[in-house]
Amino acid sequence: MSASTTATAGKGGKRMGMASAIYVGGALLAKVAKFLLVPFYVHYLTLAEVGIVVFLQAVSYALARVFPLGLGQAVKRYYVEFDDVFEADRFTAGIWWTVTAAAVGLAALLMGTAPIWGQVIGSQIATSLIVLAVADAALQGIGTIPLMRYIVRQEPMAHSAFSIVQIVSVTAAVVLFVAGFGWGVEGVIWGEIVGYGVWALASAVIVNAPARWRPTFGRLREAFRYSIVLLPHLVFVWGITFADRLILEAQVSLDALGVYGVGYQMATVLTMVSIAISNAWLARFFRTGEGEGGSAEYARTFSAISILTLFLALGLFVFADEIIAVVANREYAGAVLILRLVVVAHVFHAANQFFMLPLFLVKQTRHISTSTGLGLVVNVVANLLLIPALGIVGAAAATIAGYLAATLSSFAFARRGYPVRPEWRALAIAAAVATALAVAALALPLHGGSILAILAKLGLCVAFPLVLLLWPGRPVLDRADLSKLTRQLPGIGRRSG
Repeated sequence: MSASTTATAGKGGKRMGMASAIYVGGALLAKVAKFLLVPFYVHYLTLAEVGIVVFLQAVSYALARVFPLGLGQAVKRYYVEFDDVFEADRFTAGIWWTVTAAAVGLAALLMGTAPIWGQVIGSQIATSLIVLAVADAALQGIGTIPLMRYIVRQEPMAHSAFSIVQIVSVTAAVVLFVAGFGWGVEGVIWGEIVGYGVWALASAVIVNAPARWRPTFGRLREAFRYSIVLLPHLVFVWGITFADRLILEAQVSLDALGVYGVGYQMATVLTMVSIAISNAWLARFFRTGEGEGGSAEYARTFSAISILTLFLALGLFVFADEIIAVVANREYAGAVLILRLVVVAHVFHAANQFFMLPLFLVKQTRHISTSTGLGLVVNVVANLLLIPALGIVGAAAATIAGYLAATLSSFAFARRGYPVRPEWRALAIAAAVATALAVAALALPLHGGSILAILAKLGLCVAFPLVLLLWPGRPVLDRADLSKLTRQLPGIGRRSG
């Protein structure tokens, strides 16, 4: 039996929409656990300590993207090319061991040299905490390979279960070390180290057991050739993710950094949802994207996901006051504007992720690094120019500029190797409607959290799909197309019925 057959068996049209819902639902539940930590931090840590946690988690998150050397993408791209599923699993096991060795080696190098570079990137933060954040990142990176395998095999339930149980257990460990042991900031990092350490061990079993603990490295060189050009991209992603915190840490107080981190964290739900939907559709695109009708389906899917992203962004923007009021206290009032600005940035980030798919399909991954590098340059320059004058608001604005530059560049490169033809009319109308409703939310006296204000904000959100459905002329949001898309998203094989 081939790997592709195993990955697609039994997934008829009636189950295709369910997979997408499972990916999104699992990602949302996992994100909820992380969101619950925000009010927990607000309660148990000072505002300055929250700022330290924001900085350290930015370090660990960014390095966790770099340590696997892009080899997770090689699993998603090459797994389906094996004729035998057992050999595909052996290939994946080889990738896991390679990623583990790379993560441990790079982490050891950075931890050993931390006294040299630690004070450069974090002048207000103890080097010992930065060392712990590096160890945390290595463990997170090792645990990513099972998720790549679940995605390419179209196993959304297993993917969601892994994500949810992992983040819940890590959250429980953090709570134990902070609230139970009273370790403060160190408790946050040690909780993550213990939690992700357990899951790094679990990933060894999940990946190696199907391969009967017989990894193969025969195609490792090919996988490296595919993924190594992604390494600059991952370094640049590290920069875009971390540059604002790095520059802010040197120019604003830790209190301000804490406010920025809370607003930024609340906005990331937007990208989380869009990536979850893209993952549900990714394997199908890799199989059908170069076939007849593949580019037309890509255009329809991009339009639908973009409209959904705009709808979610509108909701986060309109309810920003209520979101921050729920998760934090009055000290964090400044996070409302940060949330709104970063939401705008993540609309472009979501589009950028989708424009990268054709580059993965045609194996032109070097252009991904170029696009991300451009985004990094714009982001850093904007941060350096805006933060001295605007503080954390300038950092949020710089995030918009960076992701916009990366998105435009990815689109330009994608068009060179693949017929990327978005439905510009529908996207322009949807963006204009969302912008008008967001401006209306700011202009109207809808503050204070009253029932009337909340109902009015809900009305503005509901108005978005209604306006698109009722738009005169050619439909902007066609219910038949959306229904068809829902059936197609996760499917990569035969259709039933």
